[in-house]
Amino acid sequence: MANSSTGINSLTNIPLLGINLGSQANARQIVPGEAGTHYFWPTRDTISLWVKQRGVRLIRFPFEVQRAINLTNEGLPGQGASLDTTFVSKWKELLGWIRDDSNGEAKIIPDPHHYMRLMRFETANGKLTGRLLPANEAGNQGNRWKATEPVLINDNNSISGAAWSAVHLANFHQKLVQSCDDPMVLGWGLGNEPYAQPNTAATDYITLDGMKTLYINTMNTVLKYLRNSSKKPVFICGLQYASARNWATYSAELQAQIVDPANSIVWEVHGYGDIDGGSSGAYIGDNTQIKADIFTSASYGIFAPMFTYASNNKMATYIGEVGIPSTDAARVALKNLLDRLITEKVPATLWITGPGSDTEQMSLERPDQAATVSLVTPYFAKRLSHWNYSAS
Repeated sequence: MANSSTGINSLTNIPLLGINLGSQANARQIVPGEAGTHYFWPTRDTISLWVKQRGVRLIRFPFEVQRAINLTNEGLPGQGASLDTTFVSKWKELLGWIRDDSNGEAKIIPDPHHYMRLMRFETANGKLTGRLLPANEAGNQGNRWKATEPVLINDNNSISGAAWSAVHLANFHQKLVQSCDDPMVLGWGLGNEPYAQPNTAATDYITLDGMKTLYINTMNTVLKYLRNSSKKPVFICGLQYASARNWATYSAELQAQIVDPANSIVWEVHGYGDIDGGSSGAYIGDNTQIKADIFTSASYGIFAPMFTYASNNKMATYIGEVGIPSTDAARVALKNLLDRLITEKVPATLWITGPGSDTEQMSLERPDQAATVSLVTPYFAKRLSHWNYSAS
């Protein structure tokens, strides 16, 4: 079968559990936004707490593409544009802190958090409106930031003809490798949670079949060029928000149709234990009633179907996002999942940590999540002998 996991067989002693250091990807609708207001880089204290004191050795780092590259007057990345120098310097500073606090043992997955979409400055009748956001929509900074609208990463996202599509995303990844690679970089995320948009009036309208075709073609273009610069593993999300439970429904064709010249794909899934079974992570409702096996049940569990599917298809798999609200019931469910991960040889990163993330009920920075932090901390020290199914 195409894209088996043999290319990652050499990876051993893999951290079982880590964190999403995710606050650089906040407020993506503000382009590019202001650090410390709309989004937050991790601080030295954040790294000391999680890496040095709590022993985290696996970090997924979501970041906004449009804060990492120079932009055009439409707000889109420029074709062939250079990486933003502030982004590169902040990234290297972050790596230095992590290296110091982990003795270089930490493994990091940079994740361009783009959903197969960019944010373009608002348009009407084929022209930029120039409308500025009021303060209540712009982090209390009114009349400074332009209104935006989502557009797909494709050949039609520019009103001036300077579209930013697959080949430009591939070029971006090459520049990311050239400027941001490090021995601690475990591999490269290729984008977060692609999904369909059925609203025909939406600026990012696309059917499920359309997204599947766009995604497969884009990933193949990125991989073709990326492999000129790096042979490290790549982390590829499934369709429909990287749905773990619905992989066989939405993403079964990806393994055969996305071709990696380096044969080193890790298939990334996400999932949450909402009591309504929706796995959205909204956690609306009575979270004291979350079922103990919401993640692991063979009949209705969020991740159980993916474990079976990955085993049957010899897919190296990684849970890029999973998190819980602060209830005892949710913690029981999470512990059951963590223990299952050891058996399945599937690593995971928890959603979410980092300065500015405490507005989310899943944030491990919140005081009410102290019991969850106590639960997960011992798992940071656990290791997997090899990636799931990679030695089969």
